[in-house]
Amino acid sequence: MLEPTDPPSQPPPPALFAWRAALLFCAPMMVNGIALLYFPAFLRDRGMSDVEIGIIVSLPFLLRMIGMPIGAWLADRVNDRVIVMIWSAAVSLATAIALLFASSFWPIVLFYGIQSLFYAPFVPIAEAILVSGVRRWGFDYGFLRLWGSVAFVLSTLAGGWLLDLFGSAMVVPAMTVFFVIATVVAVAAPRLGRAPQARPAAQAAGGNAFWQSDFLLVVIGAAIVQGSHGLLFGFATIHWTAHGVSGLQISFLWTAGVVAEIALFLVSGRLLAGAGNFTLVLFGSVVAVLRWSLFPLLDGFWPHLLLQTTHAFTFAIIHVGIQRFLMERIGEDRGASAQGFYQFFISVFNVLTAWISGFIFQAYGVRSFYAMAFVALAGVACVVAAMRIQPQSARSGG
Repeated sequence: MLEPTDPPSQPPPPALFAWRAALLFCAPMMVNGIALLYFPAFLRDRGMSDVEIGIIVSLPFLLRMIGMPIGAWLADRVNDRVIVMIWSAAVSLATAIALLFASSFWPIVLFYGIQSLFYAPFVPIAEAILVSGVRRWGFDYGFLRLWGSVAFVLSTLAGGWLLDLFGSAMVVPAMTVFFVIATVVAVAAPRLGRAPQARPAAQAAGGNAFWQSDFLLVVIGAAIVQGSHGLLFGFATIHWTAHGVSGLQISFLWTAGVVAEIALFLVSGRLLAGAGNFTLVLFGSVVAVLRWSLFPLLDGFWPHLLLQTTHAFTFAIIHVGIQRFLMERIGEDRGASAQGFYQFFISVFNVLTAWISGFIFQAYGVRSFYAMAFVALAGVACVVAAMRIQPQSARSGG
């Protein structure tokens, strides 16, 4: 469980803080549930070539590397982070409306690129607000965060239903509706004001914690492991389909991973309260090595369904560990910057693995997952190196 770290003399939380903060995660996950899975179909039906589709769908990964750290840095320097979040959602909504009228390559590149750039800081700022709630009032991070995963599942299912009814024409209107929701929840987000300037002891003693070697190694290690999921997201459906898994079964396979993630977030406050941050990140990273090593060896629906549940460890448990680690090492006044810093490295490794995945899958097929096991192993090595640099305490280590 993420525990409060600031002094107890805090004013009471804003009204309905938990639900207003949880809704901040529902909005971007609803957008992702449509954009990640169905936007390529929209592009195909607009006559885009494979190369053009590849360029367009890569824009969010590339532009996040710019938008996330800059937007998060700015959020820590205005009177309230919500101001940046509102602008992020509003500009994204405007570009979604513009996409309703775009039908050729360059207009779509322009509007989708602007959207990707401006929407990038929304999630890091939402994370910072959640973590501020944990710091100040001891809210359960896992409970707040799990609703984003629930929203992703529901929007994905709704998107599939709408796709059957209206075809790919539903994609941009659905995204527009969800951006309206994102703008509304941003306006309704809890206003916490500018964060206090206090620094954790570790940061005060060691200067800029972002560039301390153990901090960098943990963040990069976790980001590498998250990047190792790129081959799964890009080619698992292709592999399953080629091996006779039905479309309905494939939807269950993807849902199983998110349901396992939700379950982990739900119990993380109680189950993981005594575990160290390094231990959580290391455990999830080791499971990732095993997950990608086993993937080529399994055949059929049920073995892969069981393997998909390990997403609770290869994503969710690492995410909880990293959030606890960031809260421990970085002051609240730079909380959004810390989130943007971590998300920047995730974006870097997502781009790299997405780029190499196509080449290695074309050459080696499902055996390419062994390469992802080595990628995850590099993440393990980073975390182990960080543990050797940073003496472990009951809270930070394990």
